[in-house]
Amino acid sequence: MPRGPAPSWTRRKEPILDAHVMASINGGPMDPETGFYPEIIYVGIENHDRALELRRALFRSAGHLQVSMKADIEPGDKGTYQIRYRAISKKHARAHMVRTHGADRSQWAYDPRARNKK
Repeated sequence: MPRGPAPSWTRRKEPILDAHVMASINGGPMDPETGFYPEIIYVGIENHDRALELRRALFRSAGHLQVSMKADIEPGDKGTYQIRYRAISKKHARAHMVRTHGADRSQWAYDPRARNKK
């Protein structure tokens, strides 16, 4: 008997922007000092709510592809918005957190290994 579809809690939320994150990764060489990949601009977004949704989708896709992400929403031409984003090497991002905030993860703004508080 064939398997059914994947459970709803394992499905990825739309929109899936893996291709956009990969465009940054494949866009050129990574800066060896900062770990930043080339910057890309996503233009022509109708409103700010849609821009927020796309920015969140970029972060979800970056997490799925195991890279960090920097994405900023900016006003564009004729009342539209644009997102300026770039992927960042996870190794360099963690090294930056240790340099900036120290090795104690409890002092970080976000502890990726902390247990969820109930």
